[in-house]
Amino acid sequence: MKEITYFLGDRRMRKFILNLLTVLAWIYQIVCVLGLIIFVPVFVMMFFIKSNPDFREGFMSTFNTHGASSIDQIILVMEITFFLLIVVTITTFLICCYARLIIKNIKREIYFAADNLQLLRKLLITVGVYTVCSVIEYVLLLTHRTCFSTYTTNDMIYPGSITNGLLFLAVFYVVYLVFKYGMKIQEDADSII
Repeated sequence: MKEITYFLGDRRMRKFILNLLTVLAWIYQIVCVLGLIIFVPVFVMMFFIKSNPDFREGFMSTFNTHGASSIDQIILVMEITFFLLIVVTITTFLICCYARLIIKNIKREIYFAADNLQLLRKLLITVGVYTVCSVIEYVLLLTHRTCFSTYTTNDMIYPGSITNGLLFLAVFYVVYLVFKYGMKIQEDADSII
């Protein structure tokens, strides 16, 4: 136990871990931007190419469907999925941004401040949006699984992003409450002094 306390309490190690987390958050934000550069044009392009007869013909043969209503349904599912993917990517970008700002405050040894509480509240809301979008996307893909089953793996059955999102939501809620009560205790202590 002493080693763990020493490991986490060492100032240089804490600074190293916080810097590492900051760099990882920057890298993840860059990946999110690159993802948006790809997802947004594809999403916009889907609205224009669905009326193209050659595209519809290729789509029917690829997904082995017949009839306009089934193709329109598959295209609608894909449009909604791409929209949700864009929202999830934006929320992931914001999660990294808020985490970096909290880390910045921790580096400056600003712990129980109103700014951190506000950032945690934003983080909690963003993780909530991420989780809701993941649930909707999972249900949507699960209900239309037969259309995509030849092109995806069976891993789609396990909702990894949903369980991760719920876990993060619970953790951030607890941390938010701790910060909220910590601020209240600090305000009480400051008023006594």
